[in-house]
Amino acid sequence: MKSIFESWRLFKEGGWDSTATQSTDITPSVIKSALEKAKIFIEDFNSFLQTKEVPTIQMGAPLGSSAYYEQDMEEFGEDKFYGDVDLQIIVPEMEELEGKTPSQVAGFWTKLMDEFISIKKPPYVHEDSKTGHPILEIGPDSWVQVDMIPHEEPISKWGRYRTTPERGVKGLIIGNVFSSLGEILNMSIQSSGVQFKLVGGARKPYPRTRKFDKLVTLTTDIENFVTDIFKNEFRQIVGTGTAKVDPRLKENPGLNIKDVKVETLMNAVKGLAYSFEMNDMYGKGDLIDFNSPQSFLDKFWNTYEAKALKNINSSKRDKAETPEAKAKAEADIEKIKKGLKYAKELFNKWKQS
Repeated sequence: MKSIFESWRLFKEGGWDSTATQSTDITPSVIKSALEKAKIFIEDFNSFLQTKEVPTIQMGAPLGSSAYYEQDMEEFGEDKFYGDVDLQIIVPEMEELEGKTPSQVAGFWTKLMDEFISIKKPPYVHEDSKTGHPILEIGPDSWVQVDMIPHEEPISKWGRYRTTPERGVKGLIIGNVFSSLGEILNMSIQSSGVQFKLVGGARKPYPRTRKFDKLVTLTTDIENFVTDIFKNEFRQIVGTGTAKVDPRLKENPGLNIKDVKVETLMNAVKGLAYSFEMNDMYGKGDLIDFNSPQSFLDKFWNTYEAKALKNINSSKRDKAETPEAKAKAEADIEKIKKGLKYAKELFNKWKQS
């Protein structure tokens, strides 16, 4: 199951949906200008929300590769290019949205944005703007799309770093570590934390299970989520006692938010696989389909690789019309291929460790 962030990028990535943005090269200075204009947009939107007696929102952090624009500006100047501008917006929890899915929460806020644009017609918003993706004017005849990703305040830290890639590495390369681990464990590790669905007390495949008895949020601690998964499985399968933990899991309990690396999560997954073995957990409970660390890690990698290849072969880039946009689409594919090779090298280290 894709997060809001991943789903929206498939549909709108790089602003290919509008010719207004296809001639804009997104450089660090463009991101800086886009964020300055987004701040104005949010201030004006909040004024609109107050007239409707709706709680206001906050501007969060840039997401995706945009998160590093300041460091890139210092190191590369205007020689660094991005596919898009992603921005977290932090929204309040509201009673009327309690129990709603992340997509439904996002829909509530982006519908209000549409209403704001339709009624107020801010002159710095292009008429081609789509829901949740305002195209903002950053200069004369210069437009850039800002993909606004709503995260409710309690999970804003998780949401921010769940959608922050390793610097210089295509975002889906680290994103697919989360989603692949979740998939093989019948969980979702997306925008709302680590979650799973129960039917009759049994965990079921998350995306295919529409009717369920209970939705459990296991953790929203991005820095310790893999350890939290291990602790949950240990309780379910072993019950009591002192768990043995592989050194790689001890050293890599989750994402290091101060230095986001694909390798950290790969090592966490390896540590998880071997911690299961150290406690004789394979073939039991929700690990019934695995008999060894190798079977667990092989399933993880096959799932991971399939996701990357599906993206490489996606038809989404057919929307690119101008030569510049087509070049960006080809560059995007090459980044994914390079990232997949990088991820495979990191993953294969488990065989020697």
